[in-house]
Parts: sequence; structure tokens; C-alpha cells
Amino acid sequence: MHNNNNTLLLRAALIYIAATALIIIGVQPIFIGLVAERLGLNLSQQGWVLSGEMTGTLLGCLLLPVLGRRFGGRGLYLGAALAALALNLASAALSSLGALVLCRLACGLAAGVLYAGAVSGLGRLPGQDRSYGLSLLIQTAVFALYATCLPQLAEQLGNRGAVATLGFWFVLIALAALAIPHRLHREAPAEVAGSGLGSATLGRYALLGMLCLQLAIYCIWGFVDQLARERGIGAVDVGWAFGLGILGGLPGGALPSVLGARVSRGPMIGLGSVLVLVSIGMLARFTPDANWLCLALLLMNFGWVLALTYYMGAITTNDPRGTLTPWVSILQVAAAALAPAFVALQQQGAGHETIFVSAAVAVVLGLVLKCLAGVVQRRARPA
Repeated sequence: MHNNNNTLLLRAALIYIAATALIIIGVQPIFIGLVAERLGLNLSQQGWVLSGEMTGTLLGCLLLPVLGRRFGGRGLYLGAALAALALNLASAALSSLGALVLCRLACGLAAGVLYAGAVSGLGRLPGQDRSYGLSLLIQTAVFALYATCLPQLAEQLGNRGAVATLGFWFVLIALAALAIPHRLHREAPAEVAGSGLGSATLGRYALLGMLCLQLAIYCIWGFVDQLARERGIGAVDVGWAFGLGILGGLPGGALPSVLGARVSRGPMIGLGSVLVLVSIGMLARFTPDANWLCLALLLMNFGWVLALTYYMGAITTNDPRGTLTPWVSILQVAAAALAPAFVALQQQGAGHETIFVSAAVAVVLGLVLKCLAGVVQRRARPA
């Protein structure tokens, strides 16, 4: 009973850390809007700030295995959370673009260690579909709450004060880290190693499909505020639409957490991807006011969270050797780093239409890969 309680507490801590470590993603458009307003950044410069932070997060994910072996569990999580707290407070005070990019890169590195550690830890525990679904469910609720509040905080506390509130979430992560054992990542995962008994080929296709989905989202996500303001939608209305729109992820995370693996992953991934594709079309052509923006973001978040949860479950359950699961967090963050940089390069000479075209192509490619995975699976069955 004592071990069961410890496992439940560990799972709850990891779910919370996975849900909130990347809090910046939940408010990226509003955060970059505040920074751009204070420093006078154009769309290309905004892209480099976003890409810098996500590059740091990617480095954090890549460094986790080395840091995990050296520092273990609780100390690593506490150190990363406190570093992220200090760096978020520092970035609120900076006025130089170069210094801000470096500070956000370092902050991303700390957040990446936290996120990758939590995702990896959950992948080693049984019931991955439910764990990831619950994590994304909590993440959606937190993102929606904070995205709605951040513009109001900016009005009351100013730009610098609003940005500094990002540090609050890392105080809570530090408290959650107290439930993590000292040797979490140094222990051999013997009791939880059987996370993947399926086909590694299917796991690889799911990994590539997930990467395409993430690239599609992040081609657009960080630039929603700027694109909406160019259409005459006010900052507070964007925050309201964004906060409500994120709530679309609640049913997207609730369905997998309730259904688990009882339904086929393929159709759920397909449904989610189609909804994302519809939302991209709406954002490109049919968002003249905050109501339409809210509807488009509702569809995007529902489809995104639904497809992403089942992609993550498909990867970890089709990973016989345990080599694919660590790539879940790495590729998610790589997409978040590469897509804004790609947009930043595009915006030096092309119009905004290329952003939506790139995102749509990525979604379609992910669907094609998912279909190919189904063909591979059917051909492999007679053997």
C-alpha cells in the first residue's frame, strides 16, 4: 500500500510538471505581444525570440539523460525550477533584444529539463494514454486560465510585471518536485520497462506524424496575437479569445484520459488532424473578429490535444527497446524551436499566407504518414 501511494504521488507530481513546465507555450502569442510592444519588435524579430527559447528547451531535453545520470531526481527538478524562476524574473527587466534572447534561451533550457524528465518518467509508468491525457487536460486548463489573465495582469502590473508572473509557475513546480525520489532517473526502470510491446516501426511512424503535427501548430501559434491585431482585434479581445479557445483542449485531453486505449488510435489521430486543418483554414481566411478567432482556436486546440495524446500513446506502446520514448519531448520541442525560426526567415521576404500554407502542408504530411503506418501494420500481420 505504501509503494502504491508513493507511485500515485510520483505520477501526480510528474503529470503536474509535464503540464506546467512549458507554461510559456500556453501564452506565447500574448507574451511575445507584450515584449514586442515594449521593445518595438517586428514579426521576424519576434520569431527569433520564440525560436531562441524553444532552442533552449530542446537543449534541455537533449541534456536530460546526462544530467539525470549525474544528479538523479529531486535535486535536478528543484534546481531547474529555481533557475527558471530566476531567469523569468530577469527577463522581465531586460531591455536589449540580444540579452532577452539569451535569457529566454537559458530559461527554455531549464524548462526543457523539467518537461523531458516528466514525460520520460510518465512513459516508464503504466497507463501512458491516461497519464498523457491527464497531463494535457491539466495543461489546457492552466493555459486557458493564464492566457485569459495575462492581458489583465499587464493592464494592472505593466508589461514587466506581467512577464515576471511566469516565475510563479516554477515556484509551484519546485513544490511538486519534493514528491520526486532522489534517484528517479538513475534507477534501472525494471518495474516499468514494459512500456512498449508493439512494433517499433509503428512507433517511428507515430513519432514522425507527431513531429508534423507540432510543426503545423507552431508555425502559427506564437503569431496569433500579431496576426489578430493586424485584423483590428484588440489586445484584451485577443486574450479573451485565446483563453476561451484553449478550452477546446479540455475535451481533447479528457477523451483519451477516460477512454484510454479502448478505442483505436488511428481514427482519433485522424479526427484531431482534420480539425487542426480546418482551424488553419479559418485562421487564414475567416477570423474577422474575436468570436471567429475564438472558434478557430477552439477547433485547433481540441484537434491538437486529441491527436497529440494518441500520438504519444502510440509511440510509448510501440517502443520495445525504450529508444523512442525519449524522442517524444525532444521532437515536440524541436518543432517549437524550428517552426518560429522558419516563419522568421519567411517573413523577411514573403507574405503571411506562407505561414498558413506551411502549417497545412505539415498536417497533411502527418496524416499521410499515419496512413502509411496502417498499411505497414496490415502487411506485417500475416508474417
